[in-house]
Amino acid sequence: MKIDVEKSLLWSAAGAFVFFAVGAVSTTIVPPMVDKSLWSSEQPVHEYTEQEMRGMEIYRREGCVYCHTQQIRHLDSDQRRYGWRLVKAPPSESWEYVNDRYHFIGTKRTGPDLGRVGGKYSSEWHYAHFKDPRNMGEKFPDRKGIYEKASIMPSFAYLSDEDIRDLTAYLQTLGRNKNWRVDENGKPLNDYEK
Repeated sequence: MKIDVEKSLLWSAAGAFVFFAVGAVSTTIVPPMVDKSLWSSEQPVHEYTEQEMRGMEIYRREGCVYCHTQQIRHLDSDQRRYGWRLVKAPPSESWEYVNDRYHFIGTKRTGPDLGRVGGKYSSEWHYAHFKDPRNMGEKFPDRKGIYEKASIMPSFAYLSDEDIRDLTAYLQTLGRNKNWRVDENGKPLNDYEK
């Protein structure tokens, strides 16, 4: 029995294409058609302003996602570390990313997770941090005016003041979709900068 190699390669390639096409369609096209929650939210989701969108573009352009994630995992250590004033940060949920133009979930945690950073620090703090992140540490007790080099983040002093304001505006939105910060009586704190 003689096997036609060219025909068998053609049938194998066609079969592989059909197999992978069915897999691609069933994992990327069908789920959003079946489950509306993958692309919409019943929760109120923050709508980005023009300035925040410019900041998001700068965040993408400068590669911030290579060192910072934007997702609080379901680990107790993550929730405590990225919380605020002893309030644990709630884990991130899929609906919080509905309006994101780019998804900066990230995988590497060289720097802190930014998923709930909005409102934790003032815009002035962010501005100073982008200009000179190495001088944002604690002062050495025995040396006047000398800070410990707590951050390994590079300086973004080369960005214009407007770029830094836009980037800061974007960072101040992160974590806004869920009002998780409360005072000692459990009352929500709506103190995000406008």
